Amino acid sequence: MLVFSIVLVTFSGDVIAEPPAGAGRAFPIDSENYIIEQFQTINSRLEWDTENYLVDLAGHYANCKAVDGQLSVARLTPNGQSIGGMVEKTYGAGTDSESVNSYIRDIVDRWTRSRSYNEQIRYAKRFGCSVRPGCSGRAVVSCLFTPSGAYVPNDEPRTDVPQLSNDFVNGEQEALAFTPQQYQVAEKFLGNKWDRSHFLENLSGYETRCAMIDSPAWPFSTAQSMAAKYGVRFISLYGSERNHGSTGVALERILSTFKAIRYAVEVGCSIIPDCIRANGEMYVVVSCLYSEP
Repeated sequence: MLVFSIVLVTFSGDVIAEPPAGAGRAFPIDSENYIIEQFQTINSRLEWDTENYLVDLAGHYANCKAVDGQLSVARLTPNGQSIGGMVEKTYGAGTDSESVNSYIRDIVDRWTRSRSYNEQIRYAKRFGCSVRPGCSGRAVVSCLFTPSGAYVPNDEPRTDVPQLSNDFVNGEQEALAFTPQQYQVAEKFLGNKWDRSHFLENLSGYETRCAMIDSPAWPFSTAQSMAAKYGVRFISLYGSERNHGSTGVALERILSTFKAIRYAVEVGCSIIPDCIRANGEMYVVVSCLYSEP
């Protein structure tokens, strides 16, 4: 799961001010009350984060580049708890509070009907959400929960791999974390287990850049420097593919060119789905890190 800097912009009257750098902002009070009511039908003990830590943090994930799905956040809350969540887009070009309320309800209703995130909702004690309207005819909603009830594959996550500290997490990233579905795609194509501690995934996120498209050899110097502080060694692979409208298809094509490194302990990857070249073509860029024993 990957993470990043936060800007919180509040509502002003009936029209929502455009946020800087594509950041999300707090829910209108009507939507806050609505989502609390809906989620408490699943977990009666679940509380809204009145301190706004999760609300502010969710503001980063509610951005126009968001990829729908479950989130796993590398940083911890100030009291040391894990963070998980989800993000989703819906069609709608309005930015007034009435429109935004309707978009939020549409997404929340989909979540509760599908029960896709019930495990996370039941597991958590506190949550907070943000919204980002005006994304080329779409609105984006993200919600973060603590503690995390994020996707875990069949066996238990490892505990002997360190987590990136918040000092690293606050750095600059362009890439996104893989979704739980993409974890499984990576395991299928690469033949290596996904790093369930998310260390490699987050580390990869600090390296993945659109510039990789035109680079025959990428040094991974940032990731190397970070990994050295934890005594972790890795092998890196990266690739790109034209995005013809399906990030999933492009991702599979990239991963199919990566070799399985049999002696590697685990693998973690990150993705940029929308690198735009000078000729206007859109590319998907992926980098993966394989941990050495």
